[in-house]
Amino acid sequence: ASYVWPVYGQIEKPYAMTELVYDRTMADWRVHRGWDIACAAGEPVLAVSGGTVTAVYEDDLLGTVVEIDHGNDVVSVYANLDVSPAVGVGQTVSCGDTVGAVGTTALAESGEEAHLHFAMRRGGSTVDPAEYVPET
Repeated sequence: ASYVWPVYGQIEKPYAMTELVYDRTMADWRVHRGWDIACAAGEPVLAVSGGTVTAVYEDDLLGTVVEIDHGNDVVSVYANLDVSPAVGVGQTVSCGDTVGAVGTTALAESGEEAHLHFAMRRGGSTVDPAEYVPET
């Protein structure tokens, strides 16, 4: 499967599971299970690869979240989306399809600049998105 970036922007906060990164909003140090990619609120968020939408929900800390199953136990997670994503559970998406727009719904990251919180999971565990999405 090929993968594309969900939005275009700089990685503001990297994937960090072996070291703690400072969280300005929560004023503490914590692991970061994905990338925060800086971009404007309202920016379209794209499916990084084809798959099936398996979850759309509101998370207390990460805001509006969409999860897409790409097969082979690989799932992409898009958080801090606008309140009404463009996709629903069970919907099939192709690589590059719009799944929603960048929002400001993530309470845990409300002190940060507008961004997409993007994560990848394999076998239920978070993995560095760089294993799938090409670094630019």
